[in-house]
Amino acid sequence: MKVIKCNADIKVPKGKAFAYTTPPEMPKGHMVSIACGKRGAGKSVAVTNMVKMLDYDRLLCISPTFKSNSILMKDLGIDADDVFEDADDPNVIDKVIKIVEEERDELESYLEQKKEYSKLLKMLSDNYGNIPDEMLLMFYNNGTFTPPQHKYGGRNPFIGLIIDDCQSSKLFTNKRIQNLTIKHRHIGAFESDRPSIGISMFFLVQNIKSKSGGLDRAVRNNSTNMLLFKNKDLAELDFIANEMAGEVDKETFLKAYNYAMEDGEHPFLFIDLHKKDTHPSMFRSRFNKFLLTD
Repeated sequence: MKVIKCNADIKVPKGKAFAYTTPPEMPKGHMVSIACGKRGAGKSVAVTNMVKMLDYDRLLCISPTFKSNSILMKDLGIDADDVFEDADDPNVIDKVIKIVEEERDELESYLEQKKEYSKLLKMLSDNYGNIPDEMLLMFYNNGTFTPPQHKYGGRNPFIGLIIDDCQSSKLFTNKRIQNLTIKHRHIGAFESDRPSIGISMFFLVQNIKSKSGGLDRAVRNNSTNMLLFKNKDLAELDFIANEMAGEVDKETFLKAYNYAMEDGEHPFLFIDLHKKDTHPSMFRSRFNKFLLTD
């Protein structure tokens, strides 16, 4: 084929799709993670371990069974105010977004106060004689001037949302959950070019497809990784394999799946669709064994 070049190259904007630094062995953040397995397969244990290893600053949860799930309650230490048990509440997603935006507002306030504090120090150093009283009162505490404080040291907080036992609720038919999944990296945006706070999302489900409350295509298409537990529904397994076709061929997918399912108790295949360059494979048996399928 003959090629004639012209001066119309695409310029990629600066910035990262995955703005947060995660431990070397863990997937990139932010993420949309789907854990799919039957009751008792080990979804809660696996996701709890994953979330703990990712070391989020703040975790939110939508789950009607949260109080009865001791694993999530004790191991993750989620604040009671960050738990939403009514998955049928049409405003539950707005409440989640509001929390992220409040974190953004708090950080913006700190950054502005930090600028004012720098101005105050400069005025004091220059023996400026007309320092506004409100500036002095803002930072004067117990006989000295103290700098503003931020609970995360001035950085964007790393926030995650766990969605568990909601498959039969109105949440899964609410367009707001689909929109949040699509925009999860962009909520809590700043007026400056500072990266948005965003939110990671963890869906714990028993079925990918369901007549009542299956995972919407918008959620599936925006997933960055999946924890796939043993599935006796060959039609659903085939469906998942076909959806992975854009990333890996069906034969390779099934090869990795079959290996993982024979690898000890409570097995699952971890599929990382946006793996780090340092990771040798997109497939793992649990989190600790990369599967090289070549």
